[in-house]
Amino acid sequence: MDWLTVVAQIVNFLVLAALLKRFLYRPIVTAMAARQAHIERQLQEARHLKAQAERLIATYRHRLEEVEQQSRQLLEQARQEAERERQALLDQARLEVEAKRRQWLEALAREQQQLARDLERLLGEQLIALGRKAFAELAGRRLEACLVETFLERLETSPELQRLLTESGSRQWTVATAQPLDADLRRRIETALRRFNPDVQVRFVEREALILGIALEAGERVWSWNLAAWLEQLEAELQRFLQTLPS
Repeated sequence: MDWLTVVAQIVNFLVLAALLKRFLYRPIVTAMAARQAHIERQLQEARHLKAQAERLIATYRHRLEEVEQQSRQLLEQARQEAERERQALLDQARLEVEAKRRQWLEALAREQQQLARDLERLLGEQLIALGRKAFAELAGRRLEACLVETFLERLETSPELQRLLTESGSRQWTVATAQPLDADLRRRIETALRRFNPDVQVRFVEREALILGIALEAGERVWSWNLAAWLEQLEAELQRFLQTLPS
């Protein structure tokens, strides 16, 4: 064994190790340490960002819960408002229906009352018309003579009729009857009237509208005693009675 060679190789190995440590191992270690520090900073920054993200998530979840809570409250308020509005509309509709029903019943009652009044009025008019027709058919010469006798009696006893004749300034009096009077009846009437005014002219006319009776016209004054006037008075009384009925 060549000890010199061995020593030389050992020295070379030591020199090589020193050189490697000086120029290769130390830079690598330094670079690895810097790299590890860099990685450590990135990890720390990542943890910081993760913590921020978790806080943001928590904040958003809290806000989301608040929004959901507000949404539920708004929905509940809207539901309650809709329920109140529905109830109000139902109440209003019920009141309107009740008012319509009451108006309809009132209108129906008025129509019934009006119908009853119309029937009563029609019945009265028919009765009066029937009376007119019946008396017109019954009226005759003999009945007219009886009326003339009654008229002459009124001339003797009626202060109203006598005052009408004495206060009348007319020189022509008209005697109207529904049926023609014969000469004897006319003469008796004319004689009776001339006692109130000897110079008056007496005129006789026929008016079917009287139906039965006599009307005496002295100027603007009229004395009437006939069936038509009685029926008109009866009709007027009937109309006044119907107007007093509740409407």
